[in-house]
Amino acid sequence: MYRRSLRRHALAGIVAAVVAVTGAVAALPPAGADIPRRRIVSGWLPYWTMTKSLESVTNNASLWSDASPFWYQATGATTIGKHTGAGDQTVVAALRSRGILVLPTVTETLNGSAMAKLLSDASQRTAHVQTLASLVTANGYDGIDLDYESMNYGGTSAEMETIRVRFVDLVRELGAALDAKGKLLSVTVGARTATTNWWPIHDYPGLGQVADRFRIMAYDYSYPGGTPGPIAPLGWVEQVVSYAVTVVPPSKIQLGAPLYGYDWPQDPAAQDGWGTASSLSYTSAEALRTSVGATRQWSSSHAAPYFSYVKDGVTHQVWYNDADSTKAKTALIDKYRIKGLAFWAVGYEDTRQWPALREYATPPSTKITAAAPSLVTYGTVTTVSGELTTLSGAAVAGASVQFQYYDSGSMTWRTAATGTTSSTGTVAFPYTPSVTRSYRLYAPSSRSHLGSTSSVVTTQVAWRVAATFAPSTISSGMTAALRGSVGPVRAGTTVFYDRLMDNSWTAVGSTTVAADGSYSFSVTGSTPGTYTYRVRAPGTTLNATGYSPTTTLTVT
Repeated sequence: MYRRSLRRHALAGIVAAVVAVTGAVAALPPAGADIPRRRIVSGWLPYWTMTKSLESVTNNASLWSDASPFWYQATGATTIGKHTGAGDQTVVAALRSRGILVLPTVTETLNGSAMAKLLSDASQRTAHVQTLASLVTANGYDGIDLDYESMNYGGTSAEMETIRVRFVDLVRELGAALDAKGKLLSVTVGARTATTNWWPIHDYPGLGQVADRFRIMAYDYSYPGGTPGPIAPLGWVEQVVSYAVTVVPPSKIQLGAPLYGYDWPQDPAAQDGWGTASSLSYTSAEALRTSVGATRQWSSSHAAPYFSYVKDGVTHQVWYNDADSTKAKTALIDKYRIKGLAFWAVGYEDTRQWPALREYATPPSTKITAAAPSLVTYGTVTTVSGELTTLSGAAVAGASVQFQYYDSGSMTWRTAATGTTSSTGTVAFPYTPSVTRSYRLYAPSSRSHLGSTSSVVTTQVAWRVAATFAPSTISSGMTAALRGSVGPVRAGTTVFYDRLMDNSWTAVGSTTVAADGSYSFSVTGSTPGTYTYRVRAPGTTLNATGYSPTTTLTVT
């Protein structure tokens, strides 16, 4: 595997190519339309293809969060060279007018030994910070992208360690200087996994904490000076991402994705049997494939197309990247909750990738249902349940859902609890209501779907009334106490006791409940017999009518 990205120089030669109670007041959210298409794309615009690259970005501007014209090259602490077109304000204006932040890229020519000296000298490091910050402010950029790769070579192990530590200092100091001016700092790093350290100068944890953007060059797994193979095999790319998110905030990570290919010729004289590959854009790779009559092959494990051909008696093998390759990497964005993809190099791509990216970046609309009992008795544990699906009916799993309510007479929604949908999109909230309330479920928008709000369901809560005679048998002319309690406790509530007469209930008397919710009636027996009674608490705006179980009094 190649340990260094040759992308900057090689491609320059291409030509035209759980439930938590909160009690927070909830605003009434607009259902299904509260976030726009996500801006999940970033990338580099080479100066040698700027017209085509800029057109590619502006034609797909709704996907782009920020873009980096490949314009500058640091040659010393205070010297920064300019590539063709550097600082072109028509490019800046075209990006800005479409809501895209402009973070021009600065590379460096200093090798390990030279950069170790610069970084370890506080005065030189400060001068470099000031030079870079001035570049940003003088041109009105939104920030800058540091793509320092040359310093990974040409130094001793001690110098490499110096760079690893002091480069974090540089990025921290530059980040602070830019932050004070409201500007952003992106840092571009080499790819590594949990078990490899191919770019020792790039301290992932250190840089990840102090930079605003963390771009990983997850390509050149197979490189021009090696044997043919996929440039960014999907399995390896996922290993890179899965490691990075453990040491860098995922929201900062932009995964570098290649849009180019390599053509390796066989060379029997070479140690590995293959000569140095030449670079291809997607367009030139497909044009070559067509011209030689080769069949496109697809590696599903690597998510990469390839083909072979023979020219002048020499066998060639071509690996490249197309819309399907990009689409496969796109799935890693939400899986690891990273910021998005960063393309090298914009303008070389299979243009079919853009519709696929737009589809991915546009979260589907959803609908959420809610169901609850229409009537329960005070003190009953019950459940409000729901289901979150897309409009096509697919379950939305792992989504956050808020259980909201408002009391009778109020229109202020409050969030009572938050839960997560199951694998089938369902969610359930156990609750014990005390008064009549209206409920709804609200699924906020997320990275993967738009939000939605259920219809309102209302659960009436009937008074809970207990009643019993003491004693339950009396002699004619004697008196028994009909006692009990009412819940919820609300002193002064009027209750009635009714007697069953000729198969219908007749009100006999009333009283009010005490401060502890208790009440008592005196019932005098007259004619011998057995009589059936109940106690009734009439309905109010807070509670529905409640009845006690029937109770009997025997008169002898």
